[in-house]
Amino acid sequence: MAKRSSDKNTNYKRLFIAIEFEDSVKEHIYKFQKELKASIIGDIKWVEKENFHLTIRFLGETPESLIEDVKSILEEVSNYVDPFYISLEGFGAFPSLKSPRVLWIGIEEGLEELEKIFDFIEKRLVKKGLKKEDKPFSPHLTLGRVKDKDIKILKESSFSKQVVFVNSITLFESRLTSQGPIYTPIYKVSFGKK
Repeated sequence: MAKRSSDKNTNYKRLFIAIEFEDSVKEHIYKFQKELKASIIGDIKWVEKENFHLTIRFLGETPESLIEDVKSILEEVSNYVDPFYISLEGFGAFPSLKSPRVLWIGIEEGLEELEKIFDFIEKRLVKKGLKKEDKPFSPHLTLGRVKDKDIKILKESSFSKQVVFVNSITLFESRLTSQGPIYTPIYKVSFGKK
């Protein structure tokens, strides 16, 4: 979360940095999500198909004056990282499937590159005055958020391995609405520009 200023004239945007997925990948994830919906009883807020992404860093309410700094950090990381592959596979929950709060698809291949990107961005954000991330980086793709702890998972499910080519990183604005969040890309950079 970015620091709140006492200056009432400061405008804020709710931001996060993420890896976007192509529509074909989103479609594959959506099919699995539909299977899950049929095998889980309980109150879950499912992520919309168009909103599937892999969060690298949630910034939260961020002063608009810092957006140019964040863009510069993404430019810098794009020179430092070459395109790479990740694999989406498996299924789990935070903190656990017995007591789920968040349902997710895991990341197997590409973890080292994702951690390198997170560390690179994190150090530079903290230097710009943003609060250090208090949770360890645990890359995953969120499928849904559990509203009621008493959900029943009727059958075991697992997402079959999907290899994804990662060649860019995007800064998003997240606007919360009564219909759910709306994610708008603000700035996107391609990897491997050095």
